[in-house]
Amino acid sequence: AGAVRKAGKSNLAVTAIGDWNRSTQRQTGESENWTQHGTGLDDLGFYVGIKKGEALFRQRDKKKDPLPKFDPAMLPTDIVEWFENSARIALTSAVFEVVAVRPAWLAGHQGVEMDFTYATEGDNLERKGTARAAVIGQRLYLITYDAPKIHYYDAGLPTALAVMNSARIVGKK
Repeated sequence: AGAVRKAGKSNLAVTAIGDWNRSTQRQTGESENWTQHGTGLDDLGFYVGIKKGEALFRQRDKKKDPLPKFDPAMLPTDIVEWFENSARIALTSAVFEVVAVRPAWLAGHQGVEMDFTYATEGDNLERKGTARAAVIGQRLYLITYDAPKIHYYDAGLPTALAVMNSARIVGKK
């Protein structure tokens, strides 16, 4: 708690509000995940410095299910659609829905915040999440928080939002 940490191997620094554990699993070399209660119960994900032409997650099947690529010219509504499509493919979930979108700030830059719900294949537990994204210097910075809709999402959201609010760019990447 209270420590300032760089997310992944990036120039995005956040303050750990509350106690978090860093997961050893990474979606990409530019990502990092934190949890307070265990990765199945809450997840704070940092996807940082995504360049033009890169996907949000690692490709599972480039031919059958290619992930959409990021473009810094995307409008906030495009970023929401890109995030939703990326998550639906990566989670192999037909049940992924963005339920709210609003303007937001991330690391001092204007961006977008979205709320979403989903359930993964073979798991009936509905999860809820909030993500905040901004294009900074032609790269995408995205912080996500998700947890089971029952108890953990509402319990952890204030702390996750406080971490998102603490985000800032430090130095050069």
